Amino acid sequence: MNAEVPFNEARRAERIAIEAEVRSRHAGGKPYPTSLRNLSPGGCCIELPYQPALGERLWVTLPGLQPLEAEVCWTDKFLAGCAFKVPLYPAVFDHLRQRMGR
Repeated sequence: MNAEVPFNEARRAERIAIEAEVRSRHAGGKPYPTSLRNLSPGGCCIELPYQPALGERLWVTLPGLQPLEAEVCWTDKFLAGCAFKVPLYPAVFDHLRQRMGR
């Protein structure tokens, strides 16, 4: 069952809107192209080629970084809000913001 995206939810950290292609994969699977919609130190919103399940684990590869383990926290059809198992360090987040732009 999919959860509604709470538009008025207070955010835990700064979130930047980004339209970029990254890669994601499941455990033991091959990476596939994934559309990144936004990014925060604690997670991201991605568009997948399938409808993800709540609690699903996957790995998201951002430019210049090793794959980051994440868990799907909310879904809306093909969109998934993912929480990183280990948040990005502030300096890494700032670097990604500058590199990927707004």
